[in-house]
Amino acid sequence: MVRNAADGQREVANLLWGMPTPLERVKGRADYGTTNIRNPQYGHWQQYVGVEHRCVVPVTSFSEPSPTPGDKDPETGIQRIWFALNEDRPLFFFAGL
Repeated sequence: MVRNAADGQREVANLLWGMPTPLERVKGRADYGTTNIRNPQYGHWQQYVGVEHRCVVPVTSFSEPSPTPGDKDPETGIQRIWFALNEDRPLFFFAGL
């Protein structure tokens, strides 16, 4: 991802994707993080919505869990649908926290 460093300069950082899951959703299980925040007004996320947590994420493609039948990810068993600008998968960016 690309973010502003502590000195104010932009830096490219290789980080794990995801935010800490709200405790009421973890329920004693391992927290693998939340990767898609659909309601940033929810109290748990408020500590992360400031400018200091914003970034842009370079990608060539990304996936979302899919409710339709299809191939499952061999590691997670989750069905995924993949998104890219086109089949050549050029680099693009999206906003992140």
